[in-house]
Amino acid sequence: MRRTYAFIIAGIGTCFVAWASLFIYRSSFIGIDGERYFCLFDDAMISMRYGWNLSHGIGLVWNSGEHVEGYTNPLMTLLMSLSTLVFNKVDAVLAIQILGIIFVLVNAYLIVSIAKHLVSGLERYRSLFLALAFVSALSYYPLLYWSLMGMETGLLAVLLSLSVLSALTYAEDRRPAHAILLSISLGLAFLTRMDTVVFAVPIFVYAFYARLRTDRSTKNLSSLFALGGLYALFVMGQELFRWSYYGEWLPNTYNLKVSGIALPMRIINGMDFVLPFLTELHIPLIIVGIAMLFAFGKEKLLLVSVFATLVCYQVWAGGDPWEYWRMLSPAVPILLVVGTHEILRATQAAFATEGFQRYSLRSPIIPRRYIPTVIACLLVGAMLWSVNSRFLPEIAMLQKAYDTAFNENRINTALAIEQVTAPDATVGVFGAGTIPYYSGRPAIDFLGKSDRRIARVAPEFSGMVSRNESMVYEPGHNKFDLEYSIKQLKPTYVEGFRWHGQNVVGWAKSEYVRVKYEGVPLYLLKDSGNVHWADIKGPVRRVRAKITTFIIRPDQERGPH
Repeated sequence: MRRTYAFIIAGIGTCFVAWASLFIYRSSFIGIDGERYFCLFDDAMISMRYGWNLSHGIGLVWNSGEHVEGYTNPLMTLLMSLSTLVFNKVDAVLAIQILGIIFVLVNAYLIVSIAKHLVSGLERYRSLFLALAFVSALSYYPLLYWSLMGMETGLLAVLLSLSVLSALTYAEDRRPAHAILLSISLGLAFLTRMDTVVFAVPIFVYAFYARLRTDRSTKNLSSLFALGGLYALFVMGQELFRWSYYGEWLPNTYNLKVSGIALPMRIINGMDFVLPFLTELHIPLIIVGIAMLFAFGKEKLLLVSVFATLVCYQVWAGGDPWEYWRMLSPAVPILLVVGTHEILRATQAAFATEGFQRYSLRSPIIPRRYIPTVIACLLVGAMLWSVNSRFLPEIAMLQKAYDTAFNENRINTALAIEQVTAPDATVGVFGAGTIPYYSGRPAIDFLGKSDRRIARVAPEFSGMVSRNESMVYEPGHNKFDLEYSIKQLKPTYVEGFRWHGQNVVGWAKSEYVRVKYEGVPLYLLKDSGNVHWADIKGPVRRVRAKITTFIIRPDQERGPH
């Protein structure tokens, strides 16, 4: 039986690696120079630029000499710096995508280990439950997407699952090693994203309660304080580094996404964002809700509380620009494993009744002993299909993955900029990752992730067009000042001259020209000494810009509107 189980797990894992490899290959493309390029999601490419600059002696900065913390994922950025230290720019990106495969597989192993703590009452179906838990961990597309596209989501899922597993194990055996592992995993999660402090609370509460329930001695209380103190070292270390290096107690992105936006508006916006997510997960939520009412267990309470905490935090933060559940997806496999557990328990209970066997299994077409297994697999499959139905065309690779078609335009633009401009030329961008990373030019971030001034301007709500039509605004995309970023700073290259309610096209007609290099359109500063005008073939036209308000909906490719 163990050999069969190991063979099944190995087969499932191999199939996932093959699918993920094809996903990565299909997200790559041939650039205008005839070479193959790999590209992450644009926000991940921001971190890649920080990592590249760090590994090449420039510092943990977006632009040389500008100490602004425009990333939210320090630990992932450090991993990217290791990749850029070893590889060139293209291969470093591929290495991060391969690392995403590893993160997903490691998380699946941890999810199976968590499932072992729920297996009581399912001894007969233990191997089946663990195999289905493994499948569940590899089957939630948003988690796979963000992990393979280089975001910190995969690393965060690993650390979340590891901390939950450590808490469950510590509650059982109370070994100091598991307590230390719990604090370290949560500390590393904090270094991955500082907002993970929200799910550290229920995990620590569970571990503390489990220990205090059996031992209230002074020595025990001291050990629990030490447990929290170890975690606090990570928090204080990160804050002290931020203050000493960037001169801020909070990352620039916090000011960009939160400051100036009233809490009631954030909550309304966050609820509008979260509601479609909960609707997509309604089947596992119903299953888990019933389980909590009629088969309550402290382990289930921990798993559900972690999921609920992340949902509440997303509401407080005001949501996210992308309906692919970047911040929420790390907790979904934990929810799915609870749902799988309850499906198996219900199936086992149903087939154990005399009436069910007498009237429903009178003349089965397959051997009777296999019927519960088949029914359970079908029900779990239906649950997994329900949470992934919107993403099926991408899963089946009938259409390109979200945003990847637009990456080709960004990289070809960067290649063209590299050819027709001097190293001191500046690029002004709305998408602050791919073009600055691959062009290597000093950059101006129109949306303020790496610009303190923009991050502190008043948020714009009028004229905003959100990807999620029910949301009032898009967090991180509603602070901008094109008068300053374009008219005052005058980048050598400009990605566009319009963003929602602001428009400087009229001014740009006398200052910028539109050219093409190898078929790639570029808006360049007229008569700039940082442009190799002799290398540009073809006509130089006046600006008639209609860029760049980009709308992304789940059912369509990204494009200008």
